[in-house]
Amino acid sequence: MVTLYVSSTAGYSGKSMVTMGIGAQLQKDGFSLGYQKPVGILPAEVENILTDKDAWFIYRFLKLSDPLELICPVVITQDVLIDALREDMKGLDRKIVKAFKALAINKDVMIVGGSGSFHTGSYMGIPATKLVKRLEAKILLIDRYQGDFYLDSILDAQDNFKESLAGVILNNITSEYMSDVQELIVPYLEKKGISVLGVVPYDPLMASVKVEYIAEQLGGKVICCHHRLDNLVEQFLIGGMQVNMFLEYFRKSKNVGVIVGGDRSDIQLASIEGGAKCILLTGNLYPNDIIIGRAEEKGIPIVVLSGDTYTIAKSMEKLSFRIRLRETEKVERGVHLIKEYVDFDRLYAKLGLKK
Repeated sequence: MVTLYVSSTAGYSGKSMVTMGIGAQLQKDGFSLGYQKPVGILPAEVENILTDKDAWFIYRFLKLSDPLELICPVVITQDVLIDALREDMKGLDRKIVKAFKALAINKDVMIVGGSGSFHTGSYMGIPATKLVKRLEAKILLIDRYQGDFYLDSILDAQDNFKESLAGVILNNITSEYMSDVQELIVPYLEKKGISVLGVVPYDPLMASVKVEYIAEQLGGKVICCHHRLDNLVEQFLIGGMQVNMFLEYFRKSKNVGVIVGGDRSDIQLASIEGGAKCILLTGNLYPNDIIIGRAEEKGIPIVVLSGDTYTIAKSMEKLSFRIRLRETEKVERGVHLIKEYVDFDRLYAKLGLKK
């Protein structure tokens, strides 16, 4: 039995996408698969069992039938967090290993999904650096480009995991950095003895967010088209310019949400006629009846927000970065990206697997 621990250099790097993509390919290639997320940070109750939302989502996607209570043996609730801060938490690693061994029976491959970065859980004595050894796993590191010094985290991981590091997947690489990654970063890492098992390009759909989620997270009030809150927005434009200039940018964009002051009816109307996915009105200002009526006809949700345009725009940047993989379209695209851009032959060789 082989164990692959999927971790990352930072949170929201694409661990769920990679886990589902690799899991789906393993199943397609005929391997009996098991899955565990040792530490969950998104508590959810399913069938009277406390588990983790991400773990539950992946469990269902992979169509697993193992006992749900074993999938995520440690769930970080507020009570658990307080207890961990007040006194040393002992025995959590043993609880994880016990559940893991039960799940691993008759499995060819176990995928273990990490939380946050490979250091996450240190204050509870269960970081990936410890669990990889306890589970006798190989670790696959996901890295999402974070700036000029992001390589330091990968080198840090190599120092921590040494021969247990199967390799890295560089995720979410935009077109402007792709040539540098391919021509400089990949050769550099390979020279350092770190296998680059995939370079996954940025995909706007993967960064998209539902209108419903925007309204919930930003505390907005939806004033029309509640039936279209599942619209996926891939990018946002700020309507703070003249209409002609705004339309020039708008026509070059796809699946756009518009952030605009509630007093800019000209931009609002142009956005509606252009087919925006949603309109976020700032300043807690409501549109006139003509705007609302036209939005209803076109099926474009309008969300009224209390913050100013700049604040809302900055909030959307953070929100887009921290979105989770949930929608069917995004899951399908994510699995396709992993299948296309990850070198499975090389990964299998690292794990000692044969089709």
